Amino acid sequence: MANQVLQPTRFDEHNIVKVPDDADVDLAYLGPLGCGLQTGSGSVLNYLKPEPGATIAIFGMGPVGLSAVMGAKIAEASRILVFDLNDQRLAMAKELGATDVFNSKDIDVEATVKELIPGGIDYSLDTTGNGFVIKNAIHILRPAGTCVLIGIGGDIQINVMNDLLAESKKLVGVVEGDSIPQEYIPKLIKYYQDGKFPLDKLIKVYDFQDINQAFADFKAGKVFKPIVRCECDPASSTGRIS
Repeated sequence: MANQVLQPTRFDEHNIVKVPDDADVDLAYLGPLGCGLQTGSGSVLNYLKPEPGATIAIFGMGPVGLSAVMGAKIAEASRILVFDLNDQRLAMAKELGATDVFNSKDIDVEATVKELIPGGIDYSLDTTGNGFVIKNAIHILRPAGTCVLIGIGGDIQINVMNDLLAESKKLVGVVEGDSIPQEYIPKLIKYYQDGKFPLDKLIKVYDFQDINQAFADFKAGKVFKPIVRCECDPASSTGRIS
């Protein structure tokens, strides 16, 4: 990869987000704020806007789901239930503020939630895109509860009357956390500075030559959000990977 030329990329000025001058954060950490971390946390803080004391269930503890957990904690949710198949991810969710963590392969999700919160969950959020999981996320809602979908999925069959209309439940898709990046990303940086959004717990930075290791570590669950740093030649207008 030595001396590989990077082709210049054009960006629309409306896509630029100014980082606060006092942002004491590794610049490599800022990239995920524009996508996954904004998507998860923003779906909670910008779209759902749960009132303090609300209950929320989050399915899938990848970086998007984990950022949603941090958003729910910032919103002062009283119960943050999370579900995943990976115990390491569940442990991180607990560290970030989840009140109840469950490995979905070990439980009946709907029965477990009904036992814990008989009236149902105020809000649910799915990051998996899995049809079976999405139906769980709908069924555990209280009447008039809201389920947000942010995972990429395919077809799902639901009974509109029984699953939604009968109890006035809402099912909605949200893109990029319903965020205005120029406003929301600086907020996330401030949350990080205040210790409320510890994104550094999720991130590990790899040199470009270690890109395969980054993929392997993510697949194994050793790291939650790998970032590959490309050191470019500042003297070149196109940049070269060193």
